[in-house]
Amino acid sequence: MKITCIESDYAHIGYLYLQPPSEKVPHQTNSILNQSTDIPQIQIPFEQKPELGIYLDNMTILPYSFRCGYKQVKFETEYGVDFDNSGYITGFEVGLSPTQFIKLIEGQSYRLYESVWHNQTCHIFLLDELDSVFSELNVICRMNRKEDAYLIIQFAQPETLGVTFYPSEGKRIALIKGLISANPELYPPSYLLQPDFELIKDK
Repeated sequence: MKITCIESDYAHIGYLYLQPPSEKVPHQTNSILNQSTDIPQIQIPFEQKPELGIYLDNMTILPYSFRCGYKQVKFETEYGVDFDNSGYITGFEVGLSPTQFIKLIEGQSYRLYESVWHNQTCHIFLLDELDSVFSELNVICRMNRKEDAYLIIQFAQPETLGVTFYPSEGKRIALIKGLISANPELYPPSYLLQPDFELIKDK
């Protein structure tokens, strides 16, 4: 999976390409990740864990798709989210500092599991530490009516992220913590397991 993290004086923003980019994304020659970690040693672990379906069963499933919730302002997101024509998320921006990024890489928090959920084989890609992803306080949101791809979401209060909304009543921010996919064509495991990480300093 391709993940970029841009360090600047204004904000630290990452972008996660959940699907293989439709167009070739130029590799940044000014990536400074190799100054902080051993690039050849970076891996995205894979493990078969049928029992993870139990953790998913303990989470609430939202009655609407992510795109509907996003467009109907049932929640906010940190930054931008990109959808294809069918409502599948192709990628999204996230608040991500270099320190967080390196910690997630070195701790191998980015990882892929194969499990069984709703009587079908699925792949679960973690975008945060294990306990943060499988918290019972998190919720699951489908991407569209086909119910073959979902997101694991943590709702956060804006003030905890340093965000202020006007008016502020009822505003929550959806943080995407994991991807659940039973559609290997849209979210190929071979792509998800290929680490392509870039840390860029924006001058």
